[in-house]
Amino acid sequence: MSLFSSARKDTQIGVDFLPAGVAVAQVRTDKKSLGKILLSGYLPAVGQAAQIQALQGWVRKHRLQKSNCVCLIASDDYDVYQIEKPIVEEAELTSALTWRVKDLINYEVTSAVVDSYPLPVSNKNNIQQISVVCAHESVVGSYVDSIKSTGLTLSAIDIHDLVSKNLPCVHQGIGRTQAILSLDKQSGVLSIFHDTDLYVSRDFKIGINQIKQAGSEDESEYDSLLLEIQRSMDYFESYYGIGSVSNMSIFPRLPATEKLAGYLQNFTSFDIDFVTPGESGETGNEGILEAHCFHAYCASLRDVQQ
Repeated sequence: MSLFSSARKDTQIGVDFLPAGVAVAQVRTDKKSLGKILLSGYLPAVGQAAQIQALQGWVRKHRLQKSNCVCLIASDDYDVYQIEKPIVEEAELTSALTWRVKDLINYEVTSAVVDSYPLPVSNKNNIQQISVVCAHESVVGSYVDSIKSTGLTLSAIDIHDLVSKNLPCVHQGIGRTQAILSLDKQSGVLSIFHDTDLYVSRDFKIGINQIKQAGSEDESEYDSLLLEIQRSMDYFESYYGIGSVSNMSIFPRLPATEKLAGYLQNFTSFDIDFVTPGESGETGNEGILEAHCFHAYCASLRDVQQ
């Protein structure tokens, strides 16, 4: 889904359009301070017009026109289908995948934008599965037009499932199996990586708000989250057969999530720590990347090797 190259090469911005606002994060891409967070923030706004206006104001305020931008497409705006990879030449793959999903989407396939990414092959069945991402061309066009209107230069459109692979701790995880648990107010995502490849991505309706309500007398939310984690890891171990997770990193680091980590550690065999974002520069809260901005930050790190 790569689109245009940028006239400004020293920074990159991640943009995440959320139901009630826009999350943004800007990182350095030059070698001297690679991946350093320069700006991050959450711009409250509801509706496309209001969100575009909020993003335009933010870009103008910080004079970021022509900066490289990676935009996340909202999960409600695309579908993902897992299918067996067709046996065709690589140049014909997209056409073959488009034919495979034409009966699964609820609009004409001629209006679909189709992309894909391979899933790791299981040691047990040796069948190559592929994830096919589909969106209506008018939806994709709307994202392109929205970013263009702000003066940013769109370099890629990405999806939430994939951007956590851009984190430095994943790039530095060669030879290891690790998990990333990211939480926002109402939900969470668990991603499992081996080396730097994504094997499992699973979301659930347990977030920071529910975890904050958990106490010493009622640990049911902890137990519910623990069950979700165990199910995902059991699937990973049984399907792929390459061992178990050695480490899980949590984001964000808050008193509530620190308490959660202590609880989980009592029932798990892997080490638990926290994702440490790049050093903050001009954020509103020095050294803090708020939960809303996690995926925008991950998106801003696309192709930024650390």
